[in-house]
Amino acid sequence: MQKIIFVSHCILNKAAKVEQDESELKEEYELRARLLEEIVRQDVQVIQLPCPEFVMYGSRRWGHVKDQFAHPFYRDTCRKLFEPVLMQIEEYAGNPKKFQLIGIVSVEGSPSCGRSLTCRGDWGGELSDLDKVQKKVKRLMMEQEMGVFMEEISRMLRERNIQLPIFTMQETVAYLCGGENGKE
Repeated sequence: MQKIIFVSHCILNKAAKVEQDESELKEEYELRARLLEEIVRQDVQVIQLPCPEFVMYGSRRWGHVKDQFAHPFYRDTCRKLFEPVLMQIEEYAGNPKKFQLIGIVSVEGSPSCGRSLTCRGDWGGELSDLDKVQKKVKRLMMEQEMGVFMEEISRMLRERNIQLPIFTMQETVAYLCGGENGKE
């Protein structure tokens, strides 16, 4: 039986992330490395999800918050980007004797790909008013909820009656290290 996992785009391609101080990502990158080592060690097949932020805004984008993405066009774009992956999930799920679908791996803190942690706030407006921008930055916060892409993925899975868990990277490492008796 082949194990298959679906991972948020930047787990395999950190070049797609918003430009930021790499030292702030040290813990995330260590967890990412541990996850990838375990995936390779166990010969788990990997399918990379698309990155809606990169597709829509490119590599030179500013950081965003969930509030900016929680609108119909972005949600529709997320659904369109996920549809081909969903068809692959359906195909693999249709042959459970050959394939074991482990789940989807999120990236905590992401306004798109967070599973239980996302960045929120009143973010937007003209950048020329630096005082106003600094006040808005100070009010940004992490909230315990899904990012927009993970919300749409979850909704699409429910619409098709597919039960596929969405894990954080940390939960996925624990699951893989715990084998069949890990968190489900």
